[in-house]
Amino acid sequence: MKIRLFTIPYSGSSASIYLSWKRLLPDQVEVVPLELPGRGKRFGSKLCQSMLELIEDLYSHIQNQLDGQPYAVFGHSLGGLVAYELCVKLMENGHPLPMHLFLSGCNPPHLRYGEENLHTLPDALFLQEIAKLGGITPELQVNPEVMRVFVPIIKSDYKIYELYAGKGTAVKLPIDFSVLAGKNDPLMPVESGREWKKYTKGSFRMTEMEGGHFFIHDQLDHVINAVESALIVHK
Repeated sequence: MKIRLFTIPYSGSSASIYLSWKRLLPDQVEVVPLELPGRGKRFGSKLCQSMLELIEDLYSHIQNQLDGQPYAVFGHSLGGLVAYELCVKLMENGHPLPMHLFLSGCNPPHLRYGEENLHTLPDALFLQEIAKLGGITPELQVNPEVMRVFVPIIKSDYKIYELYAGKGTAVKLPIDFSVLAGKNDPLMPVESGREWKKYTKGSFRMTEMEGGHFFIHDQLDHVINAVESALIVHK
Protein backbone atom coordinates (compact mmCIF):
# COMPACT_ATOMS: atom_id res chain seq x y z
CA MET A 1 0.00 0.00 0.00
CA LYS A 2 1.20 3.50 -0.82
CA ILE A 3 2.04 6.04 1.85
CA ARG A 4 0.99 9.61 1.12
CA LEU A 5 3.55 12.21 2.23
CA PHE A 6 2.19 15.71 2.69
CA THR A 7 4.97 18.32 2.62
CA ILE A 8 4.89 21.88 3.97
CA PRO A 9 7.40 24.52 2.76
CA TYR A 10 9.56 26.86 4.83
CA SER A 11 9.15 30.63 5.17
CA GLY A 12 9.00 32.48 1.86
CA SER A 13 8.99 29.35 -0.28
CA SER A 14 6.33 27.37 -2.13
CA ALA A 15 5.29 23.77 -2.59
CA SER A 16 7.63 23.56 -5.60
CA ILE A 17 10.65 22.98 -3.33
CA TYR A 18 9.42 19.41 -2.89
CA LEU A 19 8.69 18.56 -6.54
CA SER A 20 11.98 16.69 -6.99
CA TRP A 21 11.03 14.42 -4.08
CA LYS A 22 8.48 12.72 -6.33
CA ARG A 23 11.26 11.12 -8.37
CA LEU A 24 13.74 10.71 -5.50
CA LEU A 25 11.48 8.76 -3.15
CA PRO A 26 10.34 5.23 -4.06
CA ASP A 27 7.05 4.65 -5.89
CA GLN A 28 5.43 3.48 -2.64
CA VAL A 29 5.60 7.08 -1.36
CA GLU A 30 3.15 9.52 -2.95
CA VAL A 31 4.48 13.06 -2.38
CA VAL A 32 1.70 15.65 -2.00
CA PRO A 33 3.14 19.18 -1.57
CA LEU A 34 0.76 21.47 0.30
CA GLU A 35 0.70 25.04 -1.02
CA LEU A 36 0.44 27.91 1.45
CA PRO A 37 -1.70 30.94 0.54
CA GLY A 38 -0.14 33.73 -1.52
CA ARG A 39 2.54 31.76 -3.36
CA GLY A 40 3.06 29.17 -6.08
CA LYS A 41 -0.25 27.91 -7.46
CA ARG A 42 -2.04 30.08 -4.89
CA PHE A 43 -0.18 33.27 -5.77
CA GLY A 44 -2.46 36.27 -5.39
CA SER A 45 -4.57 34.75 -2.65
CA LYS A 46 -4.58 36.52 0.71
CA LEU A 47 -1.54 35.86 2.91
CA CYS A 48 -2.28 34.53 6.38
CA GLN A 49 -1.50 36.77 9.35
CA SER A 50 -1.49 34.23 12.19
CA MET A 51 -0.76 30.57 12.91
CA LEU A 52 -4.45 29.98 13.65
CA GLU A 53 -5.47 31.37 10.27
CA LEU A 54 -2.83 29.32 8.46
CA ILE A 55 -3.80 26.08 10.21
CA GLU A 56 -7.48 26.65 9.41
CA ASP A 57 -6.54 27.16 5.75
CA LEU A 58 -4.42 24.00 5.49
CA TYR A 59 -6.96 21.98 7.47
CA SER A 60 -9.65 22.91 4.94
CA HIS A 61 -7.40 21.65 2.13
CA ILE A 62 -6.14 18.44 3.71
CA GLN A 63 -9.19 17.01 5.44
CA ASN A 64 -10.83 15.86 2.20
CA GLN A 65 -7.63 14.08 1.19
CA LEU A 66 -7.67 11.85 4.27
CA ASP A 67 -9.41 8.87 2.70
CA GLY A 68 -8.00 6.04 4.80
CA GLN A 69 -4.69 5.81 2.93
CA PRO A 70 -1.73 5.81 5.35
CA TYR A 71 0.04 9.14 5.40
CA ALA A 72 2.89 11.14 6.92
CA VAL A 73 3.64 14.87 7.16
CA PHE A 74 6.96 16.67 6.58
CA GLY A 75 7.71 20.33 7.29
CA HIS A 76 10.90 22.38 7.33
CA SER A 77 11.53 25.46 9.52
CA LEU A 78 8.19 27.29 9.92
CA GLY A 79 6.73 24.42 7.90
CA GLY A 80 7.71 22.00 10.66
CA LEU A 81 5.91 24.02 13.31
CA VAL A 82 2.90 24.27 10.99
CA ALA A 83 3.02 20.49 10.46
CA TYR A 84 2.89 19.90 14.22
CA GLU A 85 -0.01 22.34 14.74
CA LEU A 86 -1.88 20.84 11.80
CA CYS A 87 -1.60 17.40 13.40
CA VAL A 88 -2.92 18.82 16.68
CA LYS A 89 -5.89 20.26 14.76
CA LEU A 90 -6.53 16.92 13.05
CA MET A 91 -6.44 15.11 16.40
CA GLU A 92 -8.80 17.61 18.03
CA ASN A 93 -11.29 17.07 15.20
CA GLY A 94 -11.16 13.28 15.32
CA HIS A 95 -9.37 12.63 12.02
CA PRO A 96 -7.01 9.69 11.46
CA LEU A 97 -3.51 10.85 12.35
CA PRO A 98 -0.34 10.45 10.28
CA MET A 99 1.85 7.47 10.97
CA HIS A 100 4.90 9.73 11.01
CA LEU A 101 5.71 13.41 11.50
CA PHE A 102 8.98 14.84 10.15
CA LEU A 103 10.14 18.02 11.90
CA SER A 104 13.04 19.49 9.97
CA GLY A 105 15.08 22.51 11.06
CA CYS A 106 12.42 23.83 13.43
CA ASN A 107 12.30 24.60 17.13
CA PRO A 108 9.53 23.13 19.27
CA PRO A 109 6.80 25.55 20.41
CA HIS A 110 8.37 26.33 23.80
CA LEU A 111 11.73 27.36 22.34
CA ARG A 112 12.47 30.41 20.24
CA TYR A 113 15.58 31.47 18.30
CA GLY A 114 15.05 35.09 19.36
CA GLU A 115 12.51 37.56 20.64
CA GLU A 116 12.91 40.20 17.91
CA ASN A 117 9.88 41.19 15.85
CA LEU A 118 11.79 41.28 12.58
CA HIS A 119 8.60 41.45 10.52
CA THR A 120 8.04 45.04 11.74
CA LEU A 121 11.34 46.29 10.24
CA PRO A 122 11.59 48.26 6.95
CA ASP A 123 12.10 45.88 4.03
CA ALA A 124 15.82 46.55 3.48
CA LEU A 125 16.70 46.13 7.15
CA PHE A 126 14.45 43.09 7.43
CA LEU A 127 16.29 41.39 4.58
CA GLN A 128 19.67 42.22 6.11
CA GLU A 129 18.64 40.68 9.42
CA ILE A 130 17.21 37.44 8.05
CA ALA A 131 20.23 37.07 5.75
CA LYS A 132 22.50 37.28 8.82
CA LEU A 133 20.41 34.59 10.51
CA GLY A 134 20.70 32.32 7.49
CA GLY A 135 16.96 32.46 6.96
CA ILE A 136 17.09 33.20 3.23
CA THR A 137 18.71 31.29 0.39
CA PRO A 138 21.70 32.98 -1.34
CA GLU A 139 19.99 32.67 -4.73
CA LEU A 140 17.14 34.94 -3.66
CA GLN A 141 19.44 37.64 -2.31
CA VAL A 142 20.91 38.40 -5.75
CA ASN A 143 17.63 38.55 -7.67
CA PRO A 144 15.93 41.96 -7.15
CA GLU A 145 12.77 41.09 -9.09
CA VAL A 146 12.24 37.88 -7.15
CA MET A 147 12.93 39.76 -3.92
CA ARG A 148 10.21 42.31 -4.72
CA VAL A 149 7.64 39.52 -4.86
CA PHE A 150 9.26 37.54 -2.09
CA VAL A 151 9.45 40.18 0.68
CA PRO A 152 5.71 40.43 1.48
CA ILE A 153 5.48 36.63 1.59
CA ILE A 154 8.40 36.02 3.93
CA LYS A 155 7.42 39.00 6.11
CA SER A 156 4.00 37.44 6.51
CA ASP A 157 5.60 34.10 7.40
CA TYR A 158 7.93 35.71 9.94
CA LYS A 159 4.95 37.49 11.48
CA ILE A 160 3.20 34.15 11.90
CA TYR A 161 6.25 32.68 13.60
CA GLU A 162 7.12 35.68 15.76
CA LEU A 163 3.55 36.15 17.05
CA TYR A 164 2.97 32.43 17.57
CA ALA A 165 2.49 31.70 21.26
CA GLY A 166 1.82 27.98 21.27
CA LYS A 167 -0.69 26.51 23.69
CA GLY A 168 1.24 27.01 26.92
CA THR A 169 1.61 23.26 27.47
CA ALA A 170 3.01 20.53 25.25
CA VAL A 171 0.23 18.75 23.36
CA LYS A 172 1.55 15.20 23.00
CA LEU A 173 0.69 13.42 19.79
CA PRO A 174 0.40 9.62 19.42
CA ILE A 175 2.62 9.83 16.33
CA ASP A 176 6.19 8.70 15.64
CA PHE A 177 8.52 11.70 15.27
CA SER A 178 11.66 12.16 13.19
CA VAL A 179 13.59 15.37 13.83
CA LEU A 180 16.17 16.51 11.26
CA ALA A 181 18.75 19.10 12.30
CA GLY A 182 21.67 20.89 10.66
CA LYS A 183 24.80 20.70 12.80
CA ASN A 184 25.58 24.36 12.10
CA ASP A 185 22.03 25.72 11.99
CA PRO A 186 21.90 29.03 13.94
CA LEU A 187 18.08 29.02 13.88
CA MET A 188 17.57 25.54 15.33
CA PRO A 189 20.48 24.20 17.38
CA VAL A 190 20.68 20.42 17.61
CA GLU A 191 19.97 20.46 21.35
CA SER A 192 16.73 22.35 20.66
CA GLY A 193 15.65 19.65 18.24
CA ARG A 194 15.87 17.03 20.97
CA GLU A 195 13.22 18.94 22.91
CA TRP A 196 10.60 17.73 20.44
CA LYS A 197 10.63 14.47 22.40
CA LYS A 198 8.28 16.19 24.87
CA TYR A 199 5.59 16.39 22.18
CA THR A 200 5.21 12.75 21.18
CA LYS A 201 3.79 9.61 22.74
CA GLY A 202 5.31 7.59 19.92
CA SER A 203 8.88 6.79 18.93
CA PHE A 204 11.46 9.52 18.51
CA ARG A 205 14.48 9.62 16.25
CA MET A 206 16.97 12.44 15.74
CA THR A 207 19.09 12.79 12.61
CA GLU A 208 21.91 15.32 12.41
CA MET A 209 22.99 16.64 9.01
CA GLU A 210 26.05 18.57 7.91
CA GLY A 211 25.36 22.22 7.13
CA GLY A 212 23.23 25.12 8.26
CA HIS A 213 19.55 25.94 8.07
CA PHE A 214 19.15 24.94 4.41
CA PHE A 215 20.58 21.45 4.79
CA ILE A 216 17.24 20.38 3.30
CA HIS A 217 18.76 21.41 -0.06
CA ASP A 218 22.50 21.01 0.59
CA GLN A 219 22.06 17.49 2.01
CA LEU A 220 19.05 16.46 -0.03
CA ASP A 221 20.20 12.86 -0.55
CA HIS A 222 20.58 12.41 3.22
CA VAL A 223 17.20 14.00 3.87
CA ILE A 224 15.56 11.68 1.36
CA ASN A 225 17.30 8.68 2.96
CA ALA A 226 16.08 9.72 6.42
CA VAL A 227 12.49 10.04 5.17
CA GLU A 228 12.58 6.76 3.28
CA SER A 229 14.13 4.79 6.14
CA ALA A 230 11.52 6.12 8.59
CA LEU A 231 8.60 5.29 6.30
CA ILE A 232 9.90 1.80 5.49
CA VAL A 233 9.26 0.89 9.14
CA HIS A 234 5.54 1.49 8.56
CA LYS A 235 5.17 -0.51 5.35
